[in-house]
Amino acid sequence: MRIERLALKNYRSWRDLLLDPAPGVNVIYGPNGSGKTNIVESICLLSSGSSRRGRLPLQILHGAAEADVKAKIFSQNGESRILEAAIKASRLYAREDGGKWGSFSALSPLPAVSFDPSDLLLCSSADRRRTLLDEACFQAAGTYRAQRREFLKVLSQKSSLLKKIREEGGANRSQLFSALLAFNCQFSLLAFSLTRFRAKAAKAISSSFSRSYKRFSGLRADMKFVPSLPEALEEGGLKKVKEHLEARTEAEIASGFPLLGPQRDDFSLFLEGFPLSQVASGGQAWMAALSLRMSQFEALKRLGPILVLDDVFAQLDPERRAAILSSFPSGTQVFITATSRKDVPEVEGWNAIPVEHVG
Repeated sequence: MRIERLALKNYRSWRDLLLDPAPGVNVIYGPNGSGKTNIVESICLLSSGSSRRGRLPLQILHGAAEADVKAKIFSQNGESRILEAAIKASRLYAREDGGKWGSFSALSPLPAVSFDPSDLLLCSSADRRRTLLDEACFQAAGTYRAQRREFLKVLSQKSSLLKKIREEGGANRSQLFSALLAFNCQFSLLAFSLTRFRAKAAKAISSSFSRSYKRFSGLRADMKFVPSLPEALEEGGLKKVKEHLEARTEAEIASGFPLLGPQRDDFSLFLEGFPLSQVASGGQAWMAALSLRMSQFEALKRLGPILVLDDVFAQLDPERRAAILSSFPSGTQVFITATSRKDVPEVEGWNAIPVEHVG
């Protein structure tokens, strides 16, 4: 998979941009605040339909009414398509080949994996780790996005109902309790499905995480998926999930919020057998976060994903820079941002793009 042409209009700091990247490694370099990250963030928008740096309205150039990101994409089988996303009135719309605008989730996204400095949170934030699993599932399973969206809706409704039961009680409690049981049935079905999707993604990422970390640092690191409802992965899992949720109903009412479900899934990281968050240095945590993203990339290799590395190389010594560049599979299109072109060792197919020449 590769982008042949990328066009931005009123996106972040770019009023108009037209970029024809090379098939291999593209190094976009320039001073801080020159718009490098905004360029690669537009690729992530076409991949995930969202941004790690804020809500959709913040991605529109100040003073403009809407923003547009368009890419001409060539797939592994030689076919091409034009994928376009537009941010209008705080909503994201998408279309292919100039067709009718619709929901982003209704289209096939651009396969891509992105790493940026905020990914250091993967070592300390369960929310960020769940997001990584979600991103992997979005691209590997077309139905996952819709199921997760429905789950979040049911989760919100169940949370409101639990608070209402706890606060009201009395004569209404029986009626509200019956409604909760109905919500639990739908909650169970979605939780069962999402947990299994995430377990499959975690297994694929975990299998290459140890290899990636060993290659980059020489040490052993491991990853273990920790689902909130592990019985979902067992034989007869759906029935067991329903029974577990039912058994915890009174506890959930007492707390006023759901105690079990995919919203509490996580995965643990270990360095030489010890919890990584407790023993890793800053540099080791950085390499663990990068290894997770490279493992996500490896897990999606059948899709031929694009790789985005935003402001990574300035933090690394020359040996690790070379190790990362040598790890890219042949034919991978890569976008790297740096303040100086000297931060990125030259490799075959290397294409240097001064940011001041873009536009």
